[in-house]
Amino acid sequence: MSFETKNGTVYEPVNPILTSLFNTLKKNAPVLDGSRVFEDLVEAYETLDQDLKEEMKCQSA
Repeated sequence: MSFETKNGTVYEPVNPILTSLFNTLKKNAPVLDGSRVFEDLVEAYETLDQDLKEEMKCQSA
């Protein structure tokens, strides 16, 4: 699952901890897309998702 923004595609998180944030961003994207606060939230979400992916890789190694 994913959704489109003016800055590209936002993908569903690998870690379920971020699912509620993803769903909130997806729900509000039609209204907030393009605003600075929305861009900041998407950036924070994507950073957290990447960090959690890396953490999961380290734990499984």
